[in-house]
Amino acid sequence: MQKTKSICPECQKAIDAELTVKDGKIQITKKCPEHGVFKATHWQSPTVYNFTEEYDFFKDFEEAKTHKVAAGCPYVCASCKSHISDTVIGVIDVTKECDLRCAICFSTFSDHIVDYEPTKQELIDILTFLSKRNPKPPAILFSGGEPMERKDMHEIIAAAHELKFMTILATNGIHIAEEPERAAQLKKCGLNIVYLQFDSFRDEFYKKIRGRELLKLKYKAIDVCRKLDMEVILVCTLMNGFNDKEVGKIIKFAAANSDIIRGLIFQPIAFTGRATDNPFQEAWRDWRFAEQVESQTDGEVKTSDMFPLSVMTSPIKIMRKFMKKPWPLFSCSPHCGIVNWVYVSKSGKMIPINHFVNFGKFFKGIQKTAQNAKDQGKFSLLATLFMSSMLSMNMLLVTKEVGIFTLMKAILKMFVSPSYQSLGPIRRRIFLLGCMAFMDPYTFDVNRVQRCVVHYVTPNLKVIPFCAYNNIHRIDTEETYAQKSAK
Repeated sequence: MQKTKSICPECQKAIDAELTVKDGKIQITKKCPEHGVFKATHWQSPTVYNFTEEYDFFKDFEEAKTHKVAAGCPYVCASCKSHISDTVIGVIDVTKECDLRCAICFSTFSDHIVDYEPTKQELIDILTFLSKRNPKPPAILFSGGEPMERKDMHEIIAAAHELKFMTILATNGIHIAEEPERAAQLKKCGLNIVYLQFDSFRDEFYKKIRGRELLKLKYKAIDVCRKLDMEVILVCTLMNGFNDKEVGKIIKFAAANSDIIRGLIFQPIAFTGRATDNPFQEAWRDWRFAEQVESQTDGEVKTSDMFPLSVMTSPIKIMRKFMKKPWPLFSCSPHCGIVNWVYVSKSGKMIPINHFVNFGKFFKGIQKTAQNAKDQGKFSLLATLFMSSMLSMNMLLVTKEVGIFTLMKAILKMFVSPSYQSLGPIRRRIFLLGCMAFMDPYTFDVNRVQRCVVHYVTPNLKVIPFCAYNNIHRIDTEETYAQKSAK
């Protein structure tokens, strides 16, 4: 079906791999000369896998056609200049300290205890470096560990805000729930989004997987954010046999709280970090997310409503014409995840936005325009967008739920000045629903790494794709800078 490069789960050496359809799944198979054959499910559904490729509009652009894989990938992140994609989200680990000891933490290995905590100046240097990139990443995600374990986290947020980044804080929510005054301080310093761990509505899950009962604290953290008008994205680690039956319930919860919840991201478990304390459990990954969404939302969000993020490549190509500092293209592999934006009607019904605007007609209609956007004037581009929107719009549904003028105004504003604020009154009724499948040594695919748009940035200013960092570079980086700090 498709050949690629991967790594051996035992020795991490680069080896050839092949993706094939087997037993109704996409399987990755590879053979290490020393450790033998490894097989793992790379994607659960061939139907969804093929559908995402159909909407991978980035592959038609020159950047994708002329790119060559760097020799030594994925080990040469220190010197590699040949990533296909630029950084959309820069991830910065600010500490290894944490107030939980999660059994599935992807960023901490039980046998690797290290005091890794960059200084505030090192973090500011990273932010300054990223601010000078062309294109500049629009967002920074502060991660760890638990970032709120740092007492100077508000100062780090302030530095990122001063450099005009969208700021996102990955947190378990405990400090926000128990210290609302610190949350208020973060808001005052410019924190935009709380990326809140939210896995289940059952405390038995939290006790088993996260080490303590947390549900009440999750609710309280959301209430604190609502009072501060600080937006929330829920992030759920998805484990088959543990919380896969709660997918629909969590989606409906996000819809019911769309006034403050801006997004919901599911992340199927990846076998890195502490998850490797258990023998490899293929059954934990036996999920079909898009199908689960349809069945557990009673068909309000269907399997065919979930699209690859790279569907946004064409619009961003056009948006760049209107932006003083252009965004990077959302050009990740279509197999890194699927997303959509969901509108919540006044009756509480969830309506994916492709029901308002036919994605097939709209995106394919502007693809040719996007390929020649540099050579076109702004008025011509806006006229094309307007016509593409009108020709693909479901007039009856738009009139009933939103209003044609309101939707068209929001679409045009998003192209000229993209932000949540550009959505106007629609903003409180829309949330992002997505699933991002991070890779581990069993599913590692260099083709996907090359197109990664979520990059870790280290104290020595290396820019490393997310999955390459967690599988190959994390331990060496943390040991190097922990030793440096100790001297």
